[in-house]
Amino acid sequence: MPRLSHLAPLLALVALAAAPARAHPHEFIDVALELRFDTVGTLTEIGVEWRYDAFTSMLILADLGLNPAAEALSPEDEAVLAGFDLNWDEGYNGDLWPMQADTPLSLGPPVPETTTLDAGQIVSRHVRPVLEPVDPALGPLVIQVYDPEYYIAYTIAGQTIIDGSEDCRARVFVPDLSAANAQLEAALDELYAGGTFDLEADFPAVGRNFAEEVRIDCAPRTE
Repeated sequence: MPRLSHLAPLLALVALAAAPARAHPHEFIDVALELRFDTVGTLTEIGVEWRYDAFTSMLILADLGLNPAAEALSPEDEAVLAGFDLNWDEGYNGDLWPMQADTPLSLGPPVPETTTLDAGQIVSRHVRPVLEPVDPALGPLVIQVYDPEYYIAYTIAGQTIIDGSEDCRARVFVPDLSAANAQLEAALDELYAGGTFDLEADFPAVGRNFAEEVRIDCAPRTE
C-alpha cells in the first residue's frame, strides 16, 4: 500500500514533533482517476494516479538511495522507483472503493504504468482491471478514495478522465469536514478515556468520513 511500512515510524515521529499527539494524517496524496470503457460501453479499467506530497516524496527517494533533492529522474532512477508502492499486503484494496448501487466492484491487482518525479513530487500511475465489467447505464457509479485509518489523506485533484464513453459525466463531491472532524474528536476522546493505548495502532477507522468521491452518471443507451 502507499503507506510504506518502513517509512511510517519516521513520518509519525515527525508529525508528533510538529503537532499535538492527535495529529493525523501523516501523508498527503492527490489522486486523479481515469475511467476506461470498452466498445460496448462497459467499465473495464480504472486508472489511478497518486501524487505524493513533497515531504513524503523526499523520504521515499532517500530511502531508495536516490537523491532526495532531485528535480528530475534519470532512466536508471525511474527503474529503481518503478512499482515501489505496488507491493501490497494481501487483502489491501488500494484505498479505492468503487460501487454501483451500494455494491462494491470487484477489482484486480494493480498493473503498473509509470512512476516519475514532477517538481519534487513522486507521481505514480497504475491501472485496476474491473473483473466483472459494469454497465454504468444501469445505475450511477460512485468511487471513493480513502484510507480507513486516516493515516493518509487523499484529495481528488483535477478532472476525472472518461475514456471511451461520451454519454457519461463525472462530478466530485466533498464531505462535511466539520462533521468529520467532530466525529474524529469524539472517537479520540473515547480512546483517551479508555486508558493505555497505542495511538497509531488503535487510531479509530474514521477515514471514510473524510472521503471525497467521484460520481459517474451515464445516459441510458438507446437501441
